[in-house]
Amino acid sequence: MAAYTSQFKLQVAKASLKDKTYAETARKYGVTTRNVKQWASEYSKYGELAFEEGGRDKFNEDKIRELERKIADLEEENEILKKATAYFSKGNR
Repeated sequence: MAAYTSQFKLQVAKASLKDKTYAETARKYGVTTRNVKQWASEYSKYGELAFEEGGRDKFNEDKIRELERKIADLEEENEILKKATAYFSKGNR
């Protein structure tokens, strides 16, 4: 089994997006279609960090931070809506 560099995997994954089939990309780069599919899948999930050492962990950490920010924003919006609802329901009595 050949060891491929992260740069090579990234290049193949990007090429697979432009080529018509994974088989076409595999022939072009001299790798298996299975490798192309796997690398393309990893690239679509993790982007530029897919093949870097620790890249997936960094991707996941970034994603967690982004989701935590969204949760905080939604919680804040929820509190504002609760206060607005309470305020406007007092005016209807």
